[in-house]
Amino acid sequence: MTFDIIGLCRDEPGPATVLPALAAAGEELGADIRDERPLIRLLHPDGRLMATVEDVHLVRVDGEARRVLGIGDDVAVPHPVWWVEVHAPDGDPEAEAVARTFTTALVAGTGGLTWSNR
Repeated sequence: MTFDIIGLCRDEPGPATVLPALAAAGEELGADIRDERPLIRLLHPDGRLMATVEDVHLVRVDGEARRVLGIGDDVAVPHPVWWVEVHAPDGDPEAEAVARTFTTALVAGTGGLTWSNR
């Protein structure tokens, strides 16, 4: 299992918001970028996987993010919304903190909200 957190971004995440969010997650972390499946792996200096940031997806269907994630009508979800999934290994509080910090910083730069599986 993994700890999953999703950034539901009002504005499209680009280098101007992703790079500061990566730095906020931990400037000591290494980044391994995979082109064959667009994702960024954040690595602890000891080589441990801290988080995986998946490619950004635009959700154009109004209410779809709300439906898929089970978000109530009382929470404002941007429309359209840019969906960014971040996964951290389960059972590693440091990795969960990295995933949360990155996603929170990303959403602070783009507007929107975060959702997590816990």
